[in-house]
Amino acid sequence: MSKSTAMFAVVLLAFWSALIGVADYFVIGTIVRQYRATQFRTTQCEITQSQVAGHTLFRSGVSLAYSYTVNKEEYRGTRYRYDDEYSSSPGGETIRRLPIWTKHQVYYNPDHPADAVLAVGVNGGDLMMILFAIPANVALLTLWRWIMGRLGEDWRVPRAGGVRIRRQNGSIRVRVGGVGAGTAALWGLGGSAFAAAFPVVMFAGTEPGLAEMEYVLGTVAVVGLVACFWAALRNASGKYDLVIDEKTRSVTLPQTCGRTTLISVEKDALAGVCFQRRVSRLTSGSYYSYLPALQCADPIGSRYEALSPWGWTEQRARAFSEWLGQQIGLEFKGVQEEPAA
Repeated sequence: MSKSTAMFAVVLLAFWSALIGVADYFVIGTIVRQYRATQFRTTQCEITQSQVAGHTLFRSGVSLAYSYTVNKEEYRGTRYRYDDEYSSSPGGETIRRLPIWTKHQVYYNPDHPADAVLAVGVNGGDLMMILFAIPANVALLTLWRWIMGRLGEDWRVPRAGGVRIRRQNGSIRVRVGGVGAGTAALWGLGGSAFAAAFPVVMFAGTEPGLAEMEYVLGTVAVVGLVACFWAALRNASGKYDLVIDEKTRSVTLPQTCGRTTLISVEKDALAGVCFQRRVSRLTSGSYYSYLPALQCADPIGSRYEALSPWGWTEQRARAFSEWLGQQIGLEFKGVQEEPAA
């Protein structure tokens, strides 16, 4: 990745992060303030203005005013909820419940009596905003992890390309495939929240019930946990591990790249280590990624066994391939073109 491309990506992500951060602040801030308002004191107020306002992105569709007295001092309020400025809920139903010159209960902060609202507590609309925020935040975190990983590799490539290596019972186990449990949990949360958002709006509108949204968010959380445990169990099974016998230097190939079973290859049947270049054709040009591979000697020639289904950066694939060649005692043969599918 060139420095100009990296800087542009970082600036773009920083701008997007600022937008998402502001949105998260208002969503979480509203929920916290609405919940804290349930502990406010109450008094009677008189509605002095109640009418439908203009329906825009940043208007709630209701224009209210009310007066109330605390400690013999009169106050005037205009807030229905703490998200009046950016809520999109229609105000027709609200003004029908709060007609002008009627008296209603108002909740005020005892430390700052001018801080008052007519509606307190968290509702389904608040939880729906959390549902909308989850996919955006998951995508943002994923992109930051990717770009920082790429920049880190440009600065310093970790040993063996940063793969997880552990020694167990006389063998070296190297995880070259699979998805981390944390990553799977994030993707499960983001994917399920995205999938649930459209049915919620379609069937419940912009003001779904609190119980319904609690069920939806609970389901999204369960999907994230299931994805986390599913990935953890698959990784723990060893199916994504390349296993090197420290005594014989034979290898057991992982169940990736089309292999449905574990395949063992003796040291004598191995001819070298390389990494294959994969070319992806995009509308903006060609994108290159690299897959570490073992060259196996067949009676009629050679075949290459790719070790990871995911394309790596060239620096990472080179570092891992060189390390692997040293562990097995094989020649590193550089870059090979990936065979056509």
